[in-house]
Order: sequence, then C-alpha cells, then structure tokens
Amino acid sequence: MIYIKKDEVNQIILTLTEVSTLPTPYYLFVFQNEMDKLSAPITFYTADLSAYPERFNQFELDEPVDLELIKGQYTYSIYESSTTPPTIANSTGVVIEEGRMVVSGPIVSSIYE
Repeated sequence: MIYIKKDEVNQIILTLTEVSTLPTPYYLFVFQNEMDKLSAPITFYTADLSAYPERFNQFELDEPVDLELIKGQYTYSIYESSTTPPTIANSTGVVIEEGRMVVSGPIVSSIYE
C-alpha cells in the first residue's frame, strides 16, 4: 500500500526491480480514484532515487507540486518502459505491480468537505 500525505514531500518505497523484465527500466505510475471510476487515470513518472535498486526502489512525490491529488482511496498500477518519459503506449504493456493508495490530508471541520 502507498500512503500519501497532502501538502508534503512523500517517499514511496517499493520492490519493483525484482519483477522487472528490462535491464534499466523507467517506471510509470497510474492512479485511479476509486470513488470516481469514470475519471481519467492520473499518470506519474519520477526517477528512481534508490542507492540500492536491487534491494528496493525509492520515489519522491511532492504533493501538490508533482501531482495534486484529492483525498481518498486509489488503485495504482505500475508499468515499466525502456524510454523516458514512459507512457502506457511505450511500455511493455505488462503491469508489474498493482495495489491500493490512500491520500490523506488535514481534517477540516466543515460539513461541506
């Protein structure tokens, strides 16, 4: 599970290298809001910052600079590609990891949120 806090720089730690089929892949994250299945998927790419990618992969997501996400639950799928920036079209077409993501934020004491 990925846990994202709004208005913070978030570290995402995953083990993607062990399931990758490419020697030096670029990873594309695709997020889908579970409450709004008709919304367009949100794609995100950033470089792997891990000093030890054979053990784990580390990505940084600065919310809202890189992406502005709505609080709630998402599903995520990760694709690998040999070109940058990766897209679903230039990826291998295989989802190498999928799961759930939660985006949380400050509690607002408004009945309208």
